Amino acid sequence: MENLCGLMKAKDGNLLPVIHKNGKELRFGSLYDGRYAAERWLDYHVPAGAEYAILFGMGDCQLILGLTERVPGYIMVYEPEESLYHAMAETPVFKKLQSIPRVMIACGGEGIAEFEELVRELLNENCVDTTVLLSSPGYEKEYSRQKKKVREIYDTVCEEVAFMVPVAKRFVKAMLHNQLENLSYMKDGVLLARLKKYWDPDVPVLIVSAGPSLEKNIEELRKAKGRAFLFCADAALPSLLKRDIIPDAVGCTDAKKNMNCFADERSFALPLLITTNSPPALIHRSTGPKIWGDDLAFIREILIKSDVDIPKIPSYLGVSTTLFASVLELGARTIILAGQDLAYSEEGKSHVSGRDEGFVKQEQFMAEGYYGDMVYSRGDWTVFREWMEKALSAFPDRLVINATEGGAKIRGSVQKPLGEALEELPEWKASPAELLEDPRVKITPKEYQRVMREFKKGKENLKKIRRDGYEKTWFRTNYMSVPVMRLIVDYMKSLDEIDRKARFYKALDYVEEEYNKKIKKN
Repeated sequence: MENLCGLMKAKDGNLLPVIHKNGKELRFGSLYDGRYAAERWLDYHVPAGAEYAILFGMGDCQLILGLTERVPGYIMVYEPEESLYHAMAETPVFKKLQSIPRVMIACGGEGIAEFEELVRELLNENCVDTTVLLSSPGYEKEYSRQKKKVREIYDTVCEEVAFMVPVAKRFVKAMLHNQLENLSYMKDGVLLARLKKYWDPDVPVLIVSAGPSLEKNIEELRKAKGRAFLFCADAALPSLLKRDIIPDAVGCTDAKKNMNCFADERSFALPLLITTNSPPALIHRSTGPKIWGDDLAFIREILIKSDVDIPKIPSYLGVSTTLFASVLELGARTIILAGQDLAYSEEGKSHVSGRDEGFVKQEQFMAEGYYGDMVYSRGDWTVFREWMEKALSAFPDRLVINATEGGAKIRGSVQKPLGEALEELPEWKASPAELLEDPRVKITPKEYQRVMREFKKGKENLKKIRRDGYEKTWFRTNYMSVPVMRLIVDYMKSLDEIDRKARFYKALDYVEEEYNKKIKKN
């Protein structure tokens, strides 16, 4: 039965929503003075120093209005009841909130994905510790399942942010440099968003990673020709080329990737899955098609403003998860994994022959093995595996065969020997590699011109940010929509100053200097 929502006038003249649900009448707000009740509730629940807020349940909107006066940053709201949202949308208080750019509200079953995207977009190392998670009175009992989901989203994002802190400190300068350097290479590039429109989902995709178990079945990869699109990670490429096994495409998304993976000259003719975070030296030498996947926030904003959008796939976790996410994005119905150990071998090896990062015995990262035993893993591999398992549960219609024949078990996948999995595949009629040369999937000259125009606007935007100063930029404007501000926020993650204002100005100085260097080169 559909829930119905009406509006009731409180004694202070404000309107509050009344839900008729399962024979019950539920009121969300005060019958007397909603503003006063909201202020007293916020006094108790909002700690000093809170800068961002996540609120479960909008109620009569008085809590949101109160938060705009207490929290200087973004306020992200999820309303589980669509009828309440639509009823409140006609009220004066809701319309007032619509005029405040830093208030963002998502609602209903489909809105949870929009809400998750907001949280992922806005929470980072600079604000996660000063973000408060709140639940409007009366909501937890009636909407416990949705509240649990909101909590899971928040906890997951916080864990990912914590995982990325040391990565940001190590790679942020390289990432910033690569974005500025690589933007010009997008000319004539293949956009993953467009490739998706024409990709045949019935073509199986074989993802080859560089786990130590690849040595066991690497010769079986020859059976993939004409049966599966062979997509390999950069670290696995030397092992394949050494045996004259030529992949259909290779992925490289690490900002500081060792170019030893591309020592074989044949590497540069292969189609590449990359982002503007990938090494410029590789992209410069590449003569094959370049598939542009997910990008960091600075480039994403430029592409959006240029009407050239790219799907947001989580490339930040590593090249293996990038390949897997890209293949899911393309719609492949059958995905086969090889060399996806995500664990050390019995001999303590971390990767396939020719590369070894050393064995570290950590009991807390032990995982169930491919064959039911327990194996030693690592913190980053554990994050990758858990992400893949969540992705598998989100796409139950995809057949994912783990043909690694070693390493850690990936729950949700079907385990099968690689040779057997490939022999069962029918031969295809046309190679998907031909699609990479199709003009329909590429960025057009006009689009590229728009991208470069948006890039050049960054110089003036940096001047404006400096004129506006810290307080206005950070709390009184929608800074997230300004591409160069994303570079500043990213660079702030690498700095050690406790005071965010000091980090802001230090990052502004650095970004402005680097940006102007690139503008002059162009």
